[in-house]
Amino acid sequence: MMWNKSLAEIVAENYSYGAVLHQFGIDFFKYPYKTLSSICISRHISPHLVVRELELKTQYNKEEVQSLHFARLAKYPVDMVIDYLKQSHRIFMRHRLPYMKNLIDHTNLPSVDAPYFEIVNDLKIAFPLFAEDFIHHILEEEAEIFNHIMQLDDVVYHKLPISKMYFAMEKYNIGKFATSHTIDDDDMAGIREMTQDYQIKTDTPFLLKVLYTELLAFEEELSQHAAIENQILIPKALKLEAAVKKIFQEKAKLN
Repeated sequence: MMWNKSLAEIVAENYSYGAVLHQFGIDFFKYPYKTLSSICISRHISPHLVVRELELKTQYNKEEVQSLHFARLAKYPVDMVIDYLKQSHRIFMRHRLPYMKNLIDHTNLPSVDAPYFEIVNDLKIAFPLFAEDFIHHILEEEAEIFNHIMQLDDVVYHKLPISKMYFAMEKYNIGKFATSHTIDDDDMAGIREMTQDYQIKTDTPFLLKVLYTELLAFEEELSQHAAIENQILIPKALKLEAAVKKIFQEKAKLN
């Protein structure tokens, strides 16, 4: 049974299992030789619950799930789309980025042979900078663009006084944001080049195999996230912006 295997054995079966264990507060690289059962008992976690989540990881079709999320979100109002995107941001910041950074930090440089020594050394420097820039970007996006879109929505559907939007409409332009956002979508280009497209070889160190799997999965998540912003949120925001401009024009005619 899986819970009688060591954490290292479990993750070796499927590198993405490490992220599932991390969600339960279990870092396999800190206790590689402990069995899942023993670590769960010491943490007062049900081994059956963890095993169920591990099994679910291999059962669902990622593309089908993403397609289903996309189809549902397209039908949601803009505030629910933004809530979904913000929740994704929190998962990125609180789980995905710290887990990948921990994998890099625990890849012991003296034991890594060339050419991986240079890759790991570069990642130890570059990944924290990438994470910092990425977090700054999404927090800025939430504070400015997301809030602006919500104000547009409030004017159109919740009768927020139009006067509160005059200067905001001068400052923000959804069309310009859409253009710059599309250009800046490839956040992972530097990390991808550094790791040679996350290429896993037979001699790739174990933790790097896990890390490359996570980096690739993260890039796919970012691609899906950007598609939701570009193809669902921005079109909805453009319609709201057009509606607010029409209200401005109608107000101007009355004056």
